Amino acid sequence: MEIRKTTLTTEARFGEAAAQVQMESAIPLPHGKTLDRVLSYEAEATIGDASCRDGAIVVTGTMTVRPMAESAERLPYAFEAAAAFSHTIRLDGVTPDMNARVRADIPACTLKSEDGGLRMQATVALTATVIEPKQIVCIADLDGAHRLERLIEPVTIRRRALLGAKSVRINEPIPAPRAASVLKASAVPVVTGLLHGSDGMRVQGELKTTVLYLAPDGGVIREQRTLPFSDLVACEPGENASATVTLTQLSVTIEEEGTATLDAALSIGVYGCVTQTERILSDAYDEDSTFLCRTERTDVQNYEAAWSQTVQMNETLTVPPHMKDCYLPICACTRTAVTNVSVDGERGRIEGVLAATVVYRDDDGMKQSFTQELPLSFDTDAKGDVLIPRIRVLEAALTGGGRTVGLTLSLSVEAEWYRRVPVTYVAELLPAPAREADSGMLVWFADPDESLFSVGKRFSIPLAKLRAGNPDLTEPIREGTPVLIFRNRT
Repeated sequence: MEIRKTTLTTEARFGEAAAQVQMESAIPLPHGKTLDRVLSYEAEATIGDASCRDGAIVVTGTMTVRPMAESAERLPYAFEAAAAFSHTIRLDGVTPDMNARVRADIPACTLKSEDGGLRMQATVALTATVIEPKQIVCIADLDGAHRLERLIEPVTIRRRALLGAKSVRINEPIPAPRAASVLKASAVPVVTGLLHGSDGMRVQGELKTTVLYLAPDGGVIREQRTLPFSDLVACEPGENASATVTLTQLSVTIEEEGTATLDAALSIGVYGCVTQTERILSDAYDEDSTFLCRTERTDVQNYEAAWSQTVQMNETLTVPPHMKDCYLPICACTRTAVTNVSVDGERGRIEGVLAATVVYRDDDGMKQSFTQELPLSFDTDAKGDVLIPRIRVLEAALTGGGRTVGLTLSLSVEAEWYRRVPVTYVAELLPAPAREADSGMLVWFADPDESLFSVGKRFSIPLAKLRAGNPDLTEPIREGTPVLIFRNRT
């Protein structure tokens, strides 16, 4: 008998593990700067590498802090400091051939004045999803057996893959009214469109920028601009295609009175779904009962879709009782962290927290700041049973004054959706035990979920012969239905 085999290249979700990294680091001030107090700061953690070892995931990354401080002369300034971290997350059964996707959140971070500089204390929460690559060798088809009956079923494997990548440069003049110098600049890229073309896929997006300038009198001027970008990424058009854009470099330089130049570098990645469809043998038997099928069952993780949504939020923040009234809001610094992810039936939920620090000027011209944490919760239709989320703040604006400040936020909520799919396949054929030859007629009363194939396999009766003896029988066979079995073996 001829046995034809095939190999399915799949992925399976092995498991998840979480850990927390406690970080503490001294942060020196920029040369020549003094410190009266920290007005606000932003913090983010980026993963550099996540490698699977025997029983563990080794994660390395960088935590970046961007303080905005005030000098002893009451002049604001901003700078950036970074600290590397490394942590081992234990997870039994992990092997070096597996892959880990790690998300880093910062649920807590503080900066305190110490010995003429700053001391950072932070918690970095790591969540690792371990993916196990699998090569499933299975039987695709059989041929050559006497009166062979087979069940051949299609299996579809869907994997997320990078289709193409490109670097993009944005160099644009932007307004800088009454600016003496640049205090701080930040930008968030967001994809607005993905168009299929003959030579690839065109990624359209916007770079949402916020620049804080110092005025000659020491005041702070806030300017926001949205800069569009569009570029063609050479790649084959993919199913369920999506794009990601990462900011890799940003600088703002004042050129002359009233104008500045923004220079940004972006890294664009276009992702799609690579689909493999194979027809494989799920069961078989022959009239002579010469073999048995040994089947195995496994779960694969199929990539379903990339989902994103822009959410607008309006919050009212109250100035703490011990602080003076807000005369003029200056800026808001934000930090987000995902705290919980769940999928329940047809709904997916992403929960998190947003820490917003408000910097404002009081009636005496002094700069003040306070921080308030806001809960986040987003629901979406389930596109699978596993999701990997990300929350980003695109824009933050302040309004109002007195004892309350209005905070308007634009957030991007993103997720990759995966679905666990069971696959049953025939791994090998085994010799069948000898059966006693018999003949005659037997009435079999169908078991629950019985089919013509399962009855035929049970008694090694060809399906054509079974149908001929039961012309009125339809599938699915109801439990208890009599099935006539005719044998004429000698």
